[in-house]
Amino acid sequence: MVKRDRWWVVIVGFLLIATACQSATSIPSPTPGPTLTASPLAACPAAPAPAGPQVVLAGQPAPDDLVFDADGRLLISDITAGTVSALNPDGTVERIAGGLSAPEGMVLAEDGRILVAEQRRNRIVAIDPKTHAVSLWRAFPNRTGRDGIDGIGPVLPSLDSLGNLLPTGGNVIVPDSPNGVVWRVTADGKAATQIATGINRPAGGGIDANGRIFIADEGGPVWVLDPSKRRFATLPTPDDVLVARGGHVFVNTLGDNAIHELDSQGHQVAVISGIQQPQGIALDDADNLYYTEFAKGRVGRIVRTFVLDPAKVTRIGPGHYLICPVIRRALGFSTPLGLLTGSSRITAILRLVQPGTDSSGAIEVQTTEPSLGITVNGGLLSQSETVSLSP
Repeated sequence: MVKRDRWWVVIVGFLLIATACQSATSIPSPTPGPTLTASPLAACPAAPAPAGPQVVLAGQPAPDDLVFDADGRLLISDITAGTVSALNPDGTVERIAGGLSAPEGMVLAEDGRILVAEQRRNRIVAIDPKTHAVSLWRAFPNRTGRDGIDGIGPVLPSLDSLGNLLPTGGNVIVPDSPNGVVWRVTADGKAATQIATGINRPAGGGIDANGRIFIADEGGPVWVLDPSKRRFATLPTPDDVLVARGGHVFVNTLGDNAIHELDSQGHQVAVISGIQQPQGIALDDADNLYYTEFAKGRVGRIVRTFVLDPAKVTRIGPGHYLICPVIRRALGFSTPLGLLTGSSRITAILRLVQPGTDSSGAIEVQTTEPSLGITVNGGLLSQSETVSLSP
């Protein structure tokens, strides 16, 4: 009897232990209390872009040409000051290079260097974007007694539509203004091939998605090389030509103080008048138009699609932020836009609300980084900015 009781005690003991273990493994984790992430993240409001021309920089001696650098800053050559400067997103101006002799046209080379035409020396120099050092890229002879090289560019693409390497990739188109010819120059500036002649004064160039090269001739024509030369349009003293991502062609004209917008066949779509000597034009990544007013010493802008104003940031905890982008759309621009940003080992995108046609989206982020890059795009159009985060 005593033995049986001992075995019963042992069995009961094992059962109690097993029951305790089972209970321990099945206890649910504590349910977290309500947090900010449990509430809906509201999209930030959008605002209309200013209609018509607006001044983005004033008080310059003689702003001539424009181009955007690899960081999205607007570069400005000044023929009187002999400088190339950058307009920063906060509105400040940074000198990139000085001591240039009548700097006119500019283009961004494939390796990131800034190529600038020095008109008085009839040569092109390269500016290192990091060190700001200036070096000779290529000189051209000028025995005509006429003003030297005016515009420069475009840079030819490296890949075709199928992703195949092109033999002329990275080559630079140089309109040789005093000599009335157009050159295709290798990326290192060492070899030049003549691709067009018989032009009165070629002053600027552009390229479309099909590889057609456009040349602005101050004698009146806008030429297209396809590859042979033919007249695309005739305008009052064309000075430069650019092709937008949608295929429309923009030409600034000194004879009537205007900028003309043409379709891909050369028919006029619109004209912006009353610009005092628009020596330079540029299109940003969203096809918004920037121009210089040489006679008034200023740079203007026309929002054609959308722009980003500085985002608004709310700190809600250590390394925890709500970011409110500020998208401003041009009147009539209703293309759907997408909001993108990157995560990393120390940056977590907790929630992201996409913008609508009447909103700017929103981002909730956890990070120890001091800033975050955001991009808003719509097809071929895009705008990016770096958002500073408070400590």
